[in-house]
Amino acid sequence: MGDQSRGDVLRVALVGTGFGARVQLPAFMGLAGTSVAALCGRSAEKTQRIADEHGVPGAYTDYRRMLDEVKPDIVSIVTPPVLHAEMTLAAFEAGAHVLCEKPLAMNAAEVQQMLDAAQRRNRVHVVDHEFRYFPARYYQRVLVDQGYVGQPVLLEATFMSPVRWNPAHPWTWWYDAAQGGGLWGAIGSHYVDAFHWLRGRDPRAVTAMLSTSPRYATRPAPDGNGTLPVTADDSAVVTIEYASGLRGVINLCAVAAGESRRLAVHGTEGALVVEDELRLLGRRGDEALHEIPIPPEYEPPMWVPEGVLNLGPFAKLAGLMVDAIHGHAVVQPPTFEDGLIVQRVLDAARQSSAEGRRVEIV
Repeated sequence: MGDQSRGDVLRVALVGTGFGARVQLPAFMGLAGTSVAALCGRSAEKTQRIADEHGVPGAYTDYRRMLDEVKPDIVSIVTPPVLHAEMTLAAFEAGAHVLCEKPLAMNAAEVQQMLDAAQRRNRVHVVDHEFRYFPARYYQRVLVDQGYVGQPVLLEATFMSPVRWNPAHPWTWWYDAAQGGGLWGAIGSHYVDAFHWLRGRDPRAVTAMLSTSPRYATRPAPDGNGTLPVTADDSAVVTIEYASGLRGVINLCAVAAGESRRLAVHGTEGALVVEDELRLLGRRGDEALHEIPIPPEYEPPMWVPEGVLNLGPFAKLAGLMVDAIHGHAVVQPPTFEDGLIVQRVLDAARQSSAEGRRVEIV
């Protein structure tokens, strides 16, 4: 790509003051070669407060005005998915490189528009699949590439979480399918990307059941006045078929009291299993499943496993994006091309669930 910046330090604008403020803001502030020039959020008061706390010079509620006045080198979009396409297209038009949250858009047609715009403007485009860079996951990928499991035959992912288990949790956009809410997009996208990264090339068909647990069909309104309907899924069981004959199975639930996270590659010679994002287990042949030490070089910058778990992996991804902008990336971050592959699987799963049948990806 070459150095496409407007100076030696890349000026970053963050759109979104939730995850963007908790994880992305400190990561960019601590990353050499970047400075956070502006924040944009729905609440003027909240956005200004966060900007003041972190010494960010610009605080906006209108992202188009921010693009026009700040002219950032990087725009990071951390908003509900329904806004991703329009904001991404505007950022590319303003000349910025773009980092966009997942799920990348509402459907594959939107993602294709976003990718086309990036290529037309010759901009770096990255989707925030930072889970790739948890040390255990990263080393799992390395060992798969080195042949530890032999030929992969099954990819397996489980996410059981009580994150939405409390029925008193108030309604947000996350519960609204029209805004891109739901567990399948939020977490399923990460596992589809993990499968893609681990050898799940060329997905061909999907069979899925996405559902909203009856107990959680409504949520308390944010203002405390009554309830609002939940239209987005909180559970998903999905099987993905790949061209090689490899299969992937994903089982997700956000209202499960018993907590478990697992990403596994089963192969002809063994298996590799990441548990709770932090531990890597393996076995070859007849040996027992055992913990595999992770070499320290796979730990990302700002790694705080006892604190904000995503900060280190996100900092790794952001650093790779900066390298890509300057034209010397050794490892490419996940791009909109990767996001398009993921989005096609997300779309096919929704269609499969709605129609009760296996859906081929064309």
